[in-house]
Amino acid sequence: MYVLWVIWPIIQTFGTSFTKWDGMDAHPIWIGFDNFTLLFRDATFWTSIRNNLYWMIFFLGIPVPCGLFIALLFDMKLPGGKVYKTLFYLSMTLSFVVIGQIWSWIYQPQYGALTSFVRLFGFNNLGELQQWAFSAFCFVLIPLLAGLFCSKVFFLRRQASAFKTLWVTLLFVAVWIAAAQWLKVYWNPQLTISRIAKRGFPWINDPDFVTFSLIFAAIWRQIPYVMVLFLAGLKNVPPELVEAAVVDGASWGQRFWYVLLPMLKPATIVAMTISIIDSLRAFDIVYSMTRGGPFNSSNVLANFMYIESFHNYRMGYGSAIAVIQFVITFGFIAVYLNNVLRTEANAS
Repeated sequence: MYVLWVIWPIIQTFGTSFTKWDGMDAHPIWIGFDNFTLLFRDATFWTSIRNNLYWMIFFLGIPVPCGLFIALLFDMKLPGGKVYKTLFYLSMTLSFVVIGQIWSWIYQPQYGALTSFVRLFGFNNLGELQQWAFSAFCFVLIPLLAGLFCSKVFFLRRQASAFKTLWVTLLFVAVWIAAAQWLKVYWNPQLTISRIAKRGFPWINDPDFVTFSLIFAAIWRQIPYVMVLFLAGLKNVPPELVEAAVVDGASWGQRFWYVLLPMLKPATIVAMTISIIDSLRAFDIVYSMTRGGPFNSSNVLANFMYIESFHNYRMGYGSAIAVIQFVITFGFIAVYLNNVLRTEANAS
């Protein structure tokens, strides 16, 4: 059954990617690598790759730490914890199509819930909101991150671990480079205000903002799922280790960093791998909310493949997109499986 439902369709997709076929002709035309040549020259393909990269970065950067934080809160046996767990997990019972419709109403430019909420704080358009966010980022978040980084480097140096210090330094540099690029492209107040100041709140109608609006809507559903993974991981942490750390006088931060986080490594790897795979196969919410628009600006590989295959009847071209997506996804899955096998080998 596995060969019939999984392996054979993959083989068929690879074969179709080398043909020109509309899905109806009895005999597809063999064209070799022409589909891939056209694909790598297609601007929409590179837009889809870029958007999938954004999805992956945000799916790793927000749901994973937020899910871990919420799981730690629920693990403290707070009053009403079971009720709150249920409420958090309710979003997982909704399909992405339903979530897409809900968030389309929330993102309505004139009377949507998000627009009304933002206007309560005196913002009249998205340009003003972005200018405020730019200022907050520069004058609040950057100093906070810099202070945290300096204290962390000092702390790690006290542990005489040059490798950890180098790792944290490189991580900070990478985050700062990414933030600088973000500021240059998306958060320059002069550019954004001149471009969208008179357009109100086009959350999913502005090409520069639509992808991040879709990602935020998807993250709303992803966080509870990651939370459940970490809750399962916390159940496997021996209470004796935490109690021993408390007896030794370890603070909550030290218990988290040196006891809980290492024990949560398997759950973290699973959460990160699933988040990466979910970001790469994002389709439902994109198709239900924007169909990849406006002007293909929110397209992702899965949506691009669907449109080319079933709207434009270019099955060969769509299969080539599917092959590229499969190769990328399989690379991450291979890394995950390799890590699991090595962990099991070390445990035995």
